[in-house]
Amino acid sequence: MGIGTLLLILQTWSPTPISPDSAEALRDLAHRAEWSYEYLLRSLAPIRRGYYPSSQRCDEIVGRFCLTFSSGSTRPRPDTTEASKVISARQQAVEMLRRAFSALPNDLVTVGPLLRYLIEDGRAEEAVAAARTFAWASSDSAWSELLLGYALHAAEDDSLAEVHFLRGLERLPEAERREIESVAYLLEPRERSLYNRMSAEERAAYEEALWRLANPLYLTPGNERYAEHLARHVWSRLLSVAPKVRRMHRWGKDLEQLTVRYGVPTSRERLLADHLLINTEETMVEYFDPNQLAYLPETLYYEGIPPTPPPGSAWVLEKEKARSGYHPLTIRKLYPLEHQVSRFQVGADILLRIDASLALDSTAIGAAEAESGLFILDRKYRLVGEERGAIEIGDDTARFHYETLHPPGDYVYSIELFEPETRLAGRARYSIELPVPWVGQLALSDPLITEPLKGGPEPEDRGSSRLKPRPSLILSNEDTIGIYLEAYHLDQGADGSSRYQVELTIGRAEEPSLIARAFGWLGRKIGLSRPAETPRLAWEGVSTGSGPAILAVDLPLDDLEPGLYLIEIEVQDLISDGEMTATSSRLIRIGDDG
Repeated sequence: MGIGTLLLILQTWSPTPISPDSAEALRDLAHRAEWSYEYLLRSLAPIRRGYYPSSQRCDEIVGRFCLTFSSGSTRPRPDTTEASKVISARQQAVEMLRRAFSALPNDLVTVGPLLRYLIEDGRAEEAVAAARTFAWASSDSAWSELLLGYALHAAEDDSLAEVHFLRGLERLPEAERREIESVAYLLEPRERSLYNRMSAEERAAYEEALWRLANPLYLTPGNERYAEHLARHVWSRLLSVAPKVRRMHRWGKDLEQLTVRYGVPTSRERLLADHLLINTEETMVEYFDPNQLAYLPETLYYEGIPPTPPPGSAWVLEKEKARSGYHPLTIRKLYPLEHQVSRFQVGADILLRIDASLALDSTAIGAAEAESGLFILDRKYRLVGEERGAIEIGDDTARFHYETLHPPGDYVYSIELFEPETRLAGRARYSIELPVPWVGQLALSDPLITEPLKGGPEPEDRGSSRLKPRPSLILSNEDTIGIYLEAYHLDQGADGSSRYQVELTIGRAEEPSLIARAFGWLGRKIGLSRPAETPRLAWEGVSTGSGPAILAVDLPLDDLEPGLYLIEIEVQDLISDGEMTATSSRLIRIGDDG
């Protein structure tokens, strides 16, 4: 920040000399304005008639509160439009708090609600200016940093927000710091029990990995989800000292937990319940942001990051009863990124290729360019590789691919796209195993599904311009697909050539055990049961040279019923008298609309 900016901030929020009695009077007026806003916020909430939810209908009981997850509910959510009287009351509270703050720039009791109301009013930049003034005037080095981080997070500057949050945490008493850093509220019960038994060193390593994996996009600066966690603790502190009004519950650990897990409510309504048509009771129902996604892996130790799912599977970020959720301010909408991931042997390493695409929504259609990236994390969830690039968008779909070479091991990949103008994003983040090559034994790459090759010579390698991989493996039974495969370590005859036999089958793959086995190592046999009616295709081939043998074929999907299918390819080495075989497979889904 330049000197000119600093002078402007200090001029805007410059303290006004005032007597102690007058300062106390201003603080009292500000407190009354706070009370009026909190009261109107609840008393003017929309009204709905119905019945109280019983404990049997609660998805979870959190202290005094019944938590329900209404994903897929047909009942419309309450109107989120604020009443004009509520907006006016909040703005009046801001003005009264501003006056008190001018006289008491080092007063935490005044600056806290001022920042909160400015942020609720959509004036985050003003909140940043006020927080900087408080940091200049206050001797509370911990909360001045935490409040500045809170305001910067609301202003979408998460990189800088994290810096101030961490400074504030370092200056807090250890017990208070650990309470804020703790992720216990966010974990599934079994995981939470393990977390609570960890040593301080183990917890620190666990939390570091957890927050790295919870980061919505590695493409954007800062870790919005981590900053949000810390900001929610600041929210909790501010809400705990808000004026107590009618229809507001006394602050407690249950409200703190809900705030840390889901943030602050974005709307509320008053539920009027008739009992025996004699008396009417009222309760307040509060709603959290319906656009929140489950970014944080709540079972990291017990389940880890899931592997690439079968095509058409439910998106892991849309978990209906997630322990926590968040909707980043920097992202308008995040979609699952259609992608095909393939593995190829290159010497002792494995080349990982990912082809991806994202269909633009109506707001983003017409965008010319987007940012993309591939990020690789190792088995300890440390970032070990990244590639970024700008891609041109030719029509209403963004398409791109990356190739990256790594030693064998367990990894997590995150393929991402971000269109900055409309803030549309796509992401796929899953675990994958890059297997140890079987030295001297026949092995196969993953089958790469492409647009049909339509005859002609076989592609010379995976970089051929003839290959046009399909990011989406949700296909139509009217499609014809191309299949590209590499076979490694075939024996060579006296003339230096290799001979092999290929058998391709395609069959239904609805059984979970079969789906799980489809994600085994390269070349590992799956053992698909093959009823007589399973479509199959067989041929023999010859390969010359020292490189892998290239297998390429078109496969029509005629008359396949909708559902999940496994394409299995078995290669038999004919030079070795059929003693060497290897199998590779790919899941596809036949959908009604392709």
